[in-house]
Amino acid sequence: MQKCHLIKVCFSTAWLVAAGWTFAAPAPIQRGPLMRGTAPAKAESAPAKAVPVPAKAAPVPAKATPVKSAPRRSGALAASNQEATGVSLPRRDRSSGAPTHVKKPVPAKAMPPQAKKPIPVKPASAPAPIATSYGPRAPYRGAIAVDADTGRILFSDNMRTPGYPASVTKLMTFLLVLEDIQAGLYGLNDRAVASPFASLMEPSKVDIRPGQSMTIHDLLLSIMVKSANDAAEVLAEHSARAHLRRRGAPSDLSPAELCAEFVARMNLRAKELGMRDTRYASPNGLPPPRRSKRGFDVSTAADLVELGKVLVRMPKALSYTSRASCTVTDGSGKTLTLAGHNYFIPGNPDPKRLCTPLPECDGLKTGYTSASGCSIMLTAHRNGRRVIVVVLGSAGRHEREKAAGHILRDALDAISIW
Repeated sequence: MQKCHLIKVCFSTAWLVAAGWTFAAPAPIQRGPLMRGTAPAKAESAPAKAVPVPAKAAPVPAKATPVKSAPRRSGALAASNQEATGVSLPRRDRSSGAPTHVKKPVPAKAMPPQAKKPIPVKPASAPAPIATSYGPRAPYRGAIAVDADTGRILFSDNMRTPGYPASVTKLMTFLLVLEDIQAGLYGLNDRAVASPFASLMEPSKVDIRPGQSMTIHDLLLSIMVKSANDAAEVLAEHSARAHLRRRGAPSDLSPAELCAEFVARMNLRAKELGMRDTRYASPNGLPPPRRSKRGFDVSTAADLVELGKVLVRMPKALSYTSRASCTVTDGSGKTLTLAGHNYFIPGNPDPKRLCTPLPECDGLKTGYTSASGCSIMLTAHRNGRRVIVVVLGSAGRHEREKAAGHILRDALDAISIW
């Protein structure tokens, strides 16, 4: 009996001791979210074992002392500070509120002064480069109509705008050859021999072979009616050789050198006529070959009309330009029929019906290449008065014929009234 009572007393004593230890242990420190401006807490480690302390000596948790930190920066400025100092500001995890890293921020006084980034200034757009191409344009690059007798301008539109005259260039070759004939250097019945260089010209051509010859008269008809490029080259070489002989200079030059001599005379004559914006590079108006240093023939409507004024006063000039078709003897001695391209001249029906012939029209020349577009110089007379019309660099035949027809008819009506 005494043994059982002793066991109960021991058990009660053990239970009282355990209960006292439990109620005497201090409460665990509560960790709330880190307040703004406080020093970041240390990384959590494994929980330490609670040490039993008597109830009266239980420690009171002290308040956290706020620590001054660097001013908050955002955006590109914060990123630049990180690059400059090598220290990144703590960023918080949105879910837990704890910082994502444990590096201490640098105090504000230790931060280097942040240089202001210059505001980028958008550079002004560079001016567009000046166009060096004088290709076709709708309805034309330039146009002009004048009274051939007085020189009065009846109509003008961009008359000083440069363009490629194409085969209208042959009118200057035509003028120089006519002036050679007037000067007695050679006659219409003299024969000019073709060189291999001339026979290689692109169409349109009369297919004269190297060593073959044609009369000056037939060659002039070939360039004015057929617009033959090889015939223009033969005339240029023949004219240059005649001028070299008259000066007593050696005339046994290569065909290319003879052509260069003739082109130099073309440019000199253009200056004498006041064609200030014109530069010739060939006697026929063909575009330069590929990989060639030679440029295009360039002129303006105002310059070309000065050439037309001189041509309409040349004897027999209009007898070549007024033909809708003609017959010549080619280099092999065969008869060759040539058809013209100026459909304003009566007797030359337009297969595309883009042009209506005018009875008063008697010249002068058309021109076309893909690079230059369509050009034309026209002349017509009414009641003893004459007009000259130039349309340069049209986008196509339809635009050229429409514009030239309107300008020519209006010019003829104007001189009839004035």
